[in-house]
Amino acid sequence: MMTSTNMKRRQFFQAALAVAAGSAVLLGQGPVTVSSGMEYPKIDAVMADQAAVPEVKFFSAAQLAALRKLSELMMPGAGLEAGVPEFLYFWVGPSPAGPRKIYTAGLDALNKAAGTRYKKALAELSEVEAASVIEPFVKIAWNFVPPAEPLAHFLQQAKKDIRAAAMNSREFAAGQASAGGGRRQDGMGTYWNSLD
Repeated sequence: MMTSTNMKRRQFFQAALAVAAGSAVLLGQGPVTVSSGMEYPKIDAVMADQAAVPEVKFFSAAQLAALRKLSELMMPGAGLEAGVPEFLYFWVGPSPAGPRKIYTAGLDALNKAAGTRYKKALAELSEVEAASVIEPFVKIAWNFVPPAEPLAHFLQQAKKDIRAAAMNSREFAAGQASAGGGRRQDGMGTYWNSLD
């Protein structure tokens, strides 16, 4: 007759075997047969970022397009390559009301300023035209106290966020590694690069 201790031990080993079989399947090691005779199919593993395209639910299409243009202006080359607009979309969306309001109002104000000046949305402007739209607000003194002007406040926050998101991305670290290789002395790339 089995005791409850033996039964618990048996259940533990069955669960451990199932986890090991599941891990082998996820790592693409081929079909695995468990002691019960059941065979699990081989499933190809894929990076989560490559499995699906994010669905826009928080920013409107015009706001996200303006954020892409702003990322391109503030971090030329690295902003779009590193997926900064998409990262900020997922970061700002679940944030408290304060950051969401700053971003949505700021992106709407940028599109409005571009429309007033050029009769187009910010995303449709050339780099020179887009830079001329944000230039008056960027010239406001930037310090630890946010500017009273809402658009200047947004641009101050966006610049900090875009820069941080780009410089902490895998793509930026890979670009730095290919340009100079390894860790840099100022600590850049310390997360994604190896310690050797």
